[in-house]
Amino acid sequence: MPQAAQQVLIVEDDQRLNQMIADMLVRELYQVSSVYDGPSAIEAICQQQPDIVLLDKMLPGCDGLEVLRQIYGQYDGIILMITAAQDDILEVSALNLGVHDYINKPVRPHSLLARMRALSRLSQQNQNQSRTDDIIEVQDLAVNLNRLSFTLAGEPIELTEAESEILLYFMRNPGVVLSRDMIISEIRKIEYDGLDRSIDMRVSALRKKLNDSAPPYKYIKTLRGKGYILLA
Repeated sequence: MPQAAQQVLIVEDDQRLNQMIADMLVRELYQVSSVYDGPSAIEAICQQQPDIVLLDKMLPGCDGLEVLRQIYGQYDGIILMITAAQDDILEVSALNLGVHDYINKPVRPHSLLARMRALSRLSQQNQNQSRTDDIIEVQDLAVNLNRLSFTLAGEPIELTEAESEILLYFMRNPGVVLSRDMIISEIRKIEYDGLDRSIDMRVSALRKKLNDSAPPYKYIKTLRGKGYILLA
């Protein structure tokens, strides 16, 4: 049974669905408030600091991803994104911006409730543990290992899953020369055939997102014949 003190903010412009979820959560002894558009969501999340946010993707004013960008660094509670879209890129973007779980419509109330309870338990466990080792920082890059979310000079970076894996590998090994063989073995769990250039393409894409696409590189430097190094 959830604690009565837990507060949930429902951000959903479909008033009927919003009310249905609210009624269910009130019966389960949650404290519930609702908003119906993006700007109101940003204000409510930052001011109320609810324990859990149920965030719809498509909203009037600004969409759910923009809400996530605006509250990044100002809210560290639980966020579940609810959407009708079936989009892997959207899902990755949402996860990189701090979403803890991703639920597709139509919403199944009991499944939603179970996920909320599971995330609440994990959150409570995390509060009882030191979080010192949960952040890796290299220069002005940072990664939150719990959320696998990256920031550059405090601003969130939206990366694909493959880009996230490579950047995390670099950040775990700053100042170390990493060959293509090592990177492919770590990321893809296969041996490098000497021809695969997918790593080069992803590094190039990473550099663009780090605003570092022209030499001399500030972050990921190429060492001809050896591989790459993330400058510490």
